[in-house]
Amino acid sequence: MATPGSFHIVNAGAGDADNITRRGWRILQQADLVIASERQRERFADALGGKEVMDGGHGLFTELARRWLSEEEAAGQEVAVRQKLEAADAGGKRIVLLESGDTGLFSPYRGYLKAFAHLKPELVPGVSSFNAANALLAQPILGDAVQRLQMSDLDTLMQAKAPYPGTWVLFCMGLDLPRLIEKVQALYPGETRLALVINAGYAEHEVLRCTVAEMGLLADRDIWFPYCIIYLGLG
Repeated sequence: MATPGSFHIVNAGAGDADNITRRGWRILQQADLVIASERQRERFADALGGKEVMDGGHGLFTELARRWLSEEEAAGQEVAVRQKLEAADAGGKRIVLLESGDTGLFSPYRGYLKAFAHLKPELVPGVSSFNAANALLAQPILGDAVQRLQMSDLDTLMQAKAPYPGTWVLFCMGLDLPRLIEKVQALYPGETRLALVINAGYAEHEVLRCTVAEMGLLADRDIWFPYCIIYLGLG
């Protein structure tokens, strides 16, 4: 009987490639089959030489994939990925899913945890965009035991009827900036502080701080939201 393989989901770190941990790097080097997006394949091209590499699909095994794929297309891709991983595991191969997000948080690959739970995937933590952004703020987001923190995507904010008391961390996956400004200014007093961290984890990062009343100054900025985290009530 063949020895079962192993399955690791490695957080390769947000931003620059050197944000991967030593443990993550070691496991990546030992991999037989690597699942990685085009961006991760470019970041770690040297480490992937000679390995079998496949694309894991953005949001597969979740409703996220159905936003731009039909149900039939998404299901077909999921079947192909499932067959590949099952065969690799049965053949005793070491499988690594390489991503820059945090699979336990807002990751497009979080569906792999449930879909392949029977393979007992091991998560290898790394520097998530949240970790990197917090470091760039250089201040605690929870200063004491009574302070409150909410974390969500932007859709939750857009549906909110009242401001959240405390700090609200928003993970961005695309948004109309003027619409965001209008919504935040309708929810929060003008003196409320906020911070936008752009390109967390990259050398070319930026931290923008302002009040809700001053958000209009950002309206003309060209901000790529997948690389932006917003902190409402903190700045």
